Amino acid sequence: MSATVPWQRRPFPRTQPLTTFLWHVRSDRDGVEATGECPQCRCVTKNVIAAVQYVSKGPSKPLRDLLAAGGPRPARCECTTWHLNRPDGVPDGCGASFWIALPSGGISL
Repeated sequence: MSATVPWQRRPFPRTQPLTTFLWHVRSDRDGVEATGECPQCRCVTKNVIAAVQYVSKGPSKPLRDLLAAGGPRPARCECTTWHLNRPDGVPDGCGASFWIALPSGGISL
């Protein structure tokens, strides 16, 4: 939307998860997608939560278990807007990372 917001690594506190994101189930295999407005640059961003999350020692819990926990999910700005000072090797976003809340009714897969 606006390239006037320069790229800057900026984390938002977990105590303020965003509730305005729309959730869409892609498939049991492809995970779910959350779409909403980045709290830093105000651009539309999409975040995908894959069906299996990987950690340094291998796969962690399946998606169904992650969504059943109901806690906020970490996300980062992945908008396609060009932001000044974005480092080489960072293809998208404004540098913001934030938390998004699952829908109050949950997500059924």
